[in-house]
Amino acid sequence: MTPTSVERGNETRARLLEAAAQLIVEVGWGAVTTRKVADRAGVRQGLVHYHFPTVTDLLIDAALDSARREVEGAMTALMDATDPALGMEQMLTMMATYSAGDPATVLYSEMLLASARHERLRVGLSRLMRTWRAAAGDWLRRNGADGDTDTAAVLLGAAIDGLVMYCIVDPTVADLPVAGPLLRLVGFSDSSSESDSSSKSDGAPERARARQGDGSPESAAGAPPDHVQESNAAFPPAGSGTATADDTGRDVR
Repeated sequence: MTPTSVERGNETRARLLEAAAQLIVEVGWGAVTTRKVADRAGVRQGLVHYHFPTVTDLLIDAALDSARREVEGAMTALMDATDPALGMEQMLTMMATYSAGDPATVLYSEMLLASARHERLRVGLSRLMRTWRAAAGDWLRRNGADGDTDTAAVLLGAAIDGLVMYCIVDPTVADLPVAGPLLRLVGFSDSSSESDSSSKSDGAPERARARQGDGSPESAAGAPPDHVQESNAAFPPAGSGTATADDTGRDVR
């Protein structure tokens, strides 16, 4: 059956969003243009602005669409686990897949930087974070966590985000037995963390296998896109002053 005009429009919009997300990773937020997106999506340039008022609007929608999928994946990994230790281990296994060269990681980094300049992006990310915190708080209450589970959900999210950043720099952090301390942090009893410790020997290898390469930090981290490598190489040594837009080569508009 021939697709309707609405179906064709939805398909084109989806292709543009996917193309924009890929280009943010490959060339950086500030280097994405209408022409690049149209060429990648295989459509006329005029269709980009037919579906999105500006390139910035397209980038924001593409970034939020990708972030929404990541948040939903994290929520599913947590909510499907009825046992606290298993839920935490699933979250940590998912965390170990992020690396410096992982497209989702690069896109998230670009998105955070851009959110400081674009209010709609910042608000959209804030809503996603609140959705995740609400789901995590419900999961904590359902599994018998003690204390203020809403606050505990904030701490859990902050801890996971921090661990992801650590793993990007040093992938071997993913092998550390942190599930037990995290369970205690969010209000589970020692018995929950003890049940976790009995399965640590299984969890750490799974997280190691989730990473790519031969296990070394350099191999596991992967090679970030060229625009990220150039940016990192241009940062001055500690104590040499604050990097400027010229120092880093990044578009900070």
